[in-house]
Amino acid sequence: MADAQQNHHQQQQKQSVRLDSDEYQKFWLHLWDTKTTRWDKGDVSPALRELISEKLWQLPSGQGIVPGCGRGYDAMFLASPTLHMVGADISPIAVKTATKLRDEKQIPSNVVEFKELDFFGFDVPESKYQVAYDYTFLCALHPSMRAKWGARYAEIMAPGGHLIALMFPLDKDPEERNIGPPFLLSKDEYHRLLDENFELIHYDPKCKTHDDRVGVEVITVWRRK
Repeated sequence: MADAQQNHHQQQQKQSVRLDSDEYQKFWLHLWDTKTTRWDKGDVSPALRELISEKLWQLPSGQGIVPGCGRGYDAMFLASPTLHMVGADISPIAVKTATKLRDEKQIPSNVVEFKELDFFGFDVPESKYQVAYDYTFLCALHPSMRAKWGARYAEIMAPGGHLIALMFPLDKDPEERNIGPPFLLSKDEYHRLLDENFELIHYDPKCKTHDDRVGVEVITVWRRK
């Protein structure tokens, strides 16, 4: 039975490349509804933790956002008295789960909050965002949506703001490059999407990572021009 369910899920993923945008949202909502969140590692990414806690990367103060935040580990980790974080997700289950976890950790809501938002359609604050973190979000989008992804970050980020992009996955079976999510990415693809409005200021191909993602993810920081 378990094998049959896994095969069904894999088939759903393969079919997802042919879905339109409305159906694609339904696809992700269905994964949350059925608790099929295999991308969730249960903690902050090792690469992000290393960047902030060990390499002491200095982030701008102000407001930050994590699109596709899931259970909110990264948004809570980045939040501080000088950086108010918003974890955004289209799934009400994800938002409810992240909020519950935040409250259990006794993190104040004025430091980090979770909202049910469509990344491409929400109202951007007047001051925009000084920090953003993107991981397992771009790769979850159909490749036809990538140009919108880059343009949207340019729209919501304040000049000088830092976009932390943990590139993933950078390697995949060539026979499955048009199948996803997750969809294959490359350093060149990030440059294509971001170079017009962002400058790459940090690139660490030897960053710490989850054991099953060694060699397929690289942490980077891009500064809004």
